[in-house]
Amino acid sequence: MLKQTFLIIVGLLSLSQQAYAQDERWFEVEVYLFERTNGQSQEQAPEQVSLQNPKRMVDLISPLFSTNITAASLGLAACSAHDWATKTDECNQQLSSSTQMNHPSQIPWSIAAPSTQYGVPGGAPVLLAGEQNQFKDIITKLSRERGYKSLLHMTWQQAMQPRRRAIPVRIFSGKDYSSQFKLNGQSTLSQTTQSDVPQFDFLGGSFGVVEHKPVWTLDGTINIYLDHYLYVETALNLREEGTKILDVMRDNTRYNSSEVNLSTPFLYSFPMKQNRRIRSDEIHYFDHPRMGMILQIRKMQQPIDRLNSHASENE
Repeated sequence: MLKQTFLIIVGLLSLSQQAYAQDERWFEVEVYLFERTNGQSQEQAPEQVSLQNPKRMVDLISPLFSTNITAASLGLAACSAHDWATKTDECNQQLSSSTQMNHPSQIPWSIAAPSTQYGVPGGAPVLLAGEQNQFKDIITKLSRERGYKSLLHMTWQQAMQPRRRAIPVRIFSGKDYSSQFKLNGQSTLSQTTQSDVPQFDFLGGSFGVVEHKPVWTLDGTINIYLDHYLYVETALNLREEGTKILDVMRDNTRYNSSEVNLSTPFLYSFPMKQNRRIRSDEIHYFDHPRMGMILQIRKMQQPIDRLNSHASENE
């Protein structure tokens, strides 16, 4: 009796998953970002740097380049792209201050999976391989023009959700400035505090290592959701190293004072925040004084249909 009940429950769950998979609407997303090297000047950058990041996001890039040293020392597996989508809170926890992440000082602008990939029914967003990209001609033409520098190019497949359930995809590339600057742009060279001094771990018997969270040249999220139409919401920051003038009052005498201009290293941030309704299969251009984004959301064979066609071929 218990066995029959168990089989019935398993069957119902299977039918429910199949129904959900059939209702999914998967699309293929390709995005290319480039910098205008002769664009907006540093003086036009906002005074306040936006540091807001969503609590939940899908990270398709970190699994390619980063290693969780803490998890590796404990024999734990690092988060995969699927884990970032299905266990977002746990993966974000791994990025806490108590966790040491090993990442390169430079992330290439071209991001791709090592082999051909396809989404699976009910699965997480999946990063595609280079041969699955379609922007090669566009990128080649732009690379011949002066004043353009590639920032990021990647393609992925994802099931589109309503805005309330959509999870943004995090993107980042370029140089890691964390050894020189904080996320707010201020220099770290002359701001050593007690929190930067290694603390002895009396339980583990060792000194803790201070980890600087990466501060990438390009960093942010792209949120794509379906609300009768497709919408693209960007929250990106392009960073550039420079100097900032500080106004300091200096006393010359007891009664007189003068203003002195001092320059200090500063990491400027140029935000790109847009929300636009778009059509599938069309190539869209998102303009910005300092950068540009070319994006296409393509219709594709649904994972459930691809799975069924492969099953029928093997019969």
